[in-house]
Amino acid sequence: MGSKNHLVIWKKPHKPDWMTQETYDSYPDQMTVREFKIKGEVYVTTFQDHKKYNKVALANHYKQRWHIEINFNSLKTIMSMDHLRSKTPDMVHKEIAVHFLAYNLIRTLIAEACRNTERLPIQVSFKGVIQLFNSFVSLLSFSADCNKAHAILLHAIIKNKVGNRPGRIEPRAVKKRPKAFRRLNKSRELEKAEITKRMKKNSNKKCSSAP
Repeated sequence: MGSKNHLVIWKKPHKPDWMTQETYDSYPDQMTVREFKIKGEVYVTTFQDHKKYNKVALANHYKQRWHIEINFNSLKTIMSMDHLRSKTPDMVHKEIAVHFLAYNLIRTLIAEACRNTERLPIQVSFKGVIQLFNSFVSLLSFSADCNKAHAILLHAIIKNKVGNRPGRIEPRAVKKRPKAFRRLNKSRELEKAEITKRMKKNSNKKCSSAP
């Protein structure tokens, strides 16, 4: 296989304190993995057949891991799941489920649009498709020919292309700054009533102190 593409044996390390003995015993005492090096970076994989699994192809697949971060960003930021509004565990589960349902709907539309083309779903802008879908809702709802409207939507989705971004590296930090205003923890109507009450109280104080 070569000096920079070979099999190595990893032996099981000592049991960490947080792991149970039962879990530790369930793992093998050793395992054989394939280790290779490309452009100064070392990769380890369980795909041991170097003829079937080319090391360059494996390294290129590994670089696509950035799409995992993109997908999480689509859920949390683009679909506003970074702040859950429910107050009970049951409602939180339902809120997350609805977000996943909407996410899968958009991803299904993207996959359907790419099915008969040479474009991959990961090459289509998720945010762009959401904006496009929102603008098409009325057309899909009231169109006399839903199949035609659906075909137009799929054709428009293909045009929302994103660039190829291999090896992308971003800091794990939040740029969004907290707002100076306090968080609204009660209904807006109740808050307005309390503000009105305070304004009347302050107005009465000014009137009583006037000469």
